[in-house]
Amino acid sequence: MRGDSVDKLVRIGFSEYEAKAYIALLGRSPVSGYELSKVSGVPRSMIYEVMGKLAARGAAMSLQTSEGIRYAPVAAGGFFDQLHRDHEELIDSLKQDLTALASVPDLEYVWNIEGQGPIMDKALEMIRQARTCIYLSLTPDDAGPVNQALEDAAARGVKVVVYTTRPMELQGAQVVVGPMSEEAASRVEGLGLILVIDEEQVLISESLAGVQARASWTSSPLLVFIAEHHLRTDPYLPKVLECLGGRASEIIREEDRELFARARERHIGG
Repeated sequence: MRGDSVDKLVRIGFSEYEAKAYIALLGRSPVSGYELSKVSGVPRSMIYEVMGKLAARGAAMSLQTSEGIRYAPVAAGGFFDQLHRDHEELIDSLKQDLTALASVPDLEYVWNIEGQGPIMDKALEMIRQARTCIYLSLTPDDAGPVNQALEDAAARGVKVVVYTTRPMELQGAQVVVGPMSEEAASRVEGLGLILVIDEEQVLISESLAGVQARASWTSSPLLVFIAEHHLRTDPYLPKVLECLGGRASEIIREEDRELFARARERHIGG
């Protein structure tokens, strides 16, 4: 029984010698350091250091008597009640401190996702999490798995804007149509989407001919902003260029003209 109690005291932070001395004190006190060494098994050379540590823990007291210093324990009931309260306060304080640390944003990782199924699962998860707004670019052929989730989001008050290549029926959502050029369509086979929710998360996927669908997800504010900026402004670029007409060549630098020419033919998600 005594050995079991020693092990338990060691588990809560006592040294083995401290545990043995305290248990011995509970069975016999007041005692001198010499007597305590004999009954506890703590070496005489260590007993006074051990008693100093027990006193610092609040587990023992030293008494000055006519026969010299004697040692006595603090009653186990009172000592462990106090120890329990102290640990509760420490744990509560530590919990608050570490919870505050956890609220600091993590590093802005970019997670890679492979396969059309897992990509669509992630898209559905994001749509269901959305609280304020969803901006999504994809073709109508790819929209089937998310249609209901988009309508549900719109029904709960989330702003839903879908950029696609031909008209779609989505209750409560705004659909922006921008036809894809044949050149762009020939480069894409399978799932291709850009999804931004709540200005907090972005999922971008592509599936080129002969290559398994792959996607990247991140909550990086910079990458989320770039993706949303692309989704919300790119549809207007061809129209702006058309309005500029011949003046476009005066405004756009020569080295950028090819890029803008391609933009006129490119679908927002292609």
